[in-house]
Amino acid sequence: MLCGAGIVVASFITAVITKMYTNVPLANLADELMKGENAGLSKVLQLLSTLFLLGIPALVFSFIVWKPPLQTIGFIKAVSGKQFFLVILFVFAGLFVSGGLGTLNELIPLSPHLTTYFQQLEDNYNNEVIALTNMKNTQDYIMSLFILGLMPALFEEMFFRGCLQQVMVSLFKNAVIGILITSILFSAIHLSFYGFLPRLFLGLMLGYIFYYSKNLWLSITAHFLNNAMAVTQMYSLSKTGKLTTEAMDETFPVYYGLVGIAVVIMLFYVFKKESELVISLKNMKAWSKDEFTNL
Repeated sequence: MLCGAGIVVASFITAVITKMYTNVPLANLADELMKGENAGLSKVLQLLSTLFLLGIPALVFSFIVWKPPLQTIGFIKAVSGKQFFLVILFVFAGLFVSGGLGTLNELIPLSPHLTTYFQQLEDNYNNEVIALTNMKNTQDYIMSLFILGLMPALFEEMFFRGCLQQVMVSLFKNAVIGILITSILFSAIHLSFYGFLPRLFLGLMLGYIFYYSKNLWLSITAHFLNNAMAVTQMYSLSKTGKLTTEAMDETFPVYYGLVGIAVVIMLFYVFKKESELVISLKNMKAWSKDEFTNL
């Protein structure tokens, strides 16, 4: 219900803003936003859409359902430098896994009709990304990092990991199933068949980072770093005039992915141990504070 209301509000606001700034008929708004001169407006509208579709619904939900809301959704201070360092390693190792899965995704057999349909969706998605990432200078790059890197990471993690994953894990009383379903929905919402498996893996990695640490800041950090590397790559390509759909191909040989998975598993072993230590220290401090208060 909250997401549905967010879609309605976001659609109305984006339509009004676009109409004011472009002064074109509503039927032509989508084509107008694809033009390079409207890249800044497209980024702002993308930010507003994500805010109303994911960010605000997650925040409102947490305040309605949970006490205390912000701590339950994952905005806690219990964190260590070692966790942040491991998160950075996760992101770099995950690039190889995602690249290998991208290759596997392309090998999934499809009928000619479905191949044409999904390729059209992929082309549309890539064209939208190119329009959004039209960066001419450092100011555009910094703006893109904020609007396309940081804010989506914040709002999507609030919704998928902070809210939906916790609901799914509680509903099925099984962490593996809950995280898997959340990751499938996370990947599906991007409407990209050929990017489904890589985003599914990203969702699983972010899901377990949050599940083990209970700290949303860590999954937000990983998500932002993943987005930031993509934005940086596109900025480099756009400056040299090489930003094309072909240049956006991020597939790797499958064996790269196998090596990446082995590294990610080892990193999670260390991360789980470190997170258990951080949480236990947090609980000890809370217990000591309560005891002191009682005295």
